[in-house]
Amino acid sequence: MIKDKSDIESVKKIISIGYPDNQKYLEELLDWTADPNWPIAGEIYQYFVSLGKKEVVRVISFAMRETTDLWWTSNIITSIIAYYDNDTIEECIPWLTVVAGNAGSEECEIQALKILASRKLISDAEISKIAKRNLFVYNMYIKETLDIAEGSIYNFPLSKHTL
Repeated sequence: MIKDKSDIESVKKIISIGYPDNQKYLEELLDWTADPNWPIAGEIYQYFVSLGKKEVVRVISFAMRETTDLWWTSNIITSIIAYYDNDTIEECIPWLTVVAGNAGSEECEIQALKILASRKLISDAEISKIAKRNLFVYNMYIKETLDIAEGSIYNFPLSKHTL
């Protein structure tokens, strides 16, 4: 039904059908959430936030399927799940905890940990455990990078680098 990333008319039509009558289109709506810069993405994000508990399982299941596109998963976390009310986000805790512990996953783990910590959804001890594990993994990446590029780094120590 949705023709392209600018087809706001079709998105509004699907939403106007109303829930639960529009359930057969919800997967299609989620298919158009990959890039927050697409004109239709914001409207879709808002709609899924408004559905809350009624569709939280579908949103999490969809995000879990997108493991090959972690930027997409990150967008779902930051643009839908982060805006759920406290009641709805409770259902996300187990999945967010797993994501938070997967260091190196295109910032998904940072976004998941941020939600868990800022809303105090898991204990400080659990947050600390996840953070320490992630820091260990990041340090291993740094060590491997230094081992690989050691000669080059020492040959050009004064080169400029900006983040």
